[in-house]
Amino acid sequence: MGQQDKTINLTWMGTAGVFISDGDTGILIDPYVSRFGIFKIFLGLNLQPNKEAVKMWTKRLGANKTQAIVVSHSHFDHCLDASYFALETDALLIGSESTLNVGRGASMAEERLKAVTCGQTITLGEFKLKFIESRHGPAFLGRVPYPGIIDKPLAPPRPARDYKLGKTFSILISHPAGTIVHHGSAGYMPGMYDGVTADIVLLGIAGRGDTEAYLKNVPLALGTKLLIPIHFDNFFIPLEKKMKILPTAHFKEFLTAADRHRASFALKILSIGEKAAILPAWKNE
Repeated sequence: MGQQDKTINLTWMGTAGVFISDGDTGILIDPYVSRFGIFKIFLGLNLQPNKEAVKMWTKRLGANKTQAIVVSHSHFDHCLDASYFALETDALLIGSESTLNVGRGASMAEERLKAVTCGQTITLGEFKLKFIESRHGPAFLGRVPYPGIIDKPLAPPRPARDYKLGKTFSILISHPAGTIVHHGSAGYMPGMYDGVTADIVLLGIAGRGDTEAYLKNVPLALGTKLLIPIHFDNFFIPLEKKMKILPTAHFKEFLTAADRHRASFALKILSIGEKAAILPAWKNE
């Protein structure tokens, strides 16, 4: 089988968490499975990562060939479980220095931590990952929650407010079978995708501002053919329960807005835990 003939499979884990694999190399981005109730978050109670859930999801995903756990920014719903997935799979933890301090708090070995900066590209098997500077969406009362950096090792249990934002990355994932952008937080910088194209966009939609402007600056700017919304589920509900939509995701409004652009891109809604073959099939649609 040639490199271009490899199938890229994607599994959505809820929130912005995805597992991407070509059968030889696996990449986990923003895996979050511990799932704490809304009152525990907003009352500032300590959060203890659910290591048993991490083990179960590692097995469920077939993630034994995972080379890296990649974190787009360091809020709890993107970063809290990442170190434990890295420990479970003996993978690298890749992200900003804030993310690496979460890894240090989990007693990860320094050689398993890899810091990245905006504009940097790293290679994992046949995948190339470019880290593009992005912005977090105005997710709470028009503001970005938990701003700042994590400047020293962060050992759990700690409250959500201690998982500060750090750097925010969008991740351009290139492979001979096609290209994917993981845009995990619903903010953007105008022009951030100038000169960039992507077959598929994984688009975080919770906490966005103006939907039409968001679509214009991300999937339409990228010339994508397939848009897969992520980070719209209610992540205050345990994963073993039936998925519900996060009210602040305004999901129906998003679908209506996206439908106006169906001449430009198709829309695919995944279920949590569903494994979908996304490339190269969609590249030539």
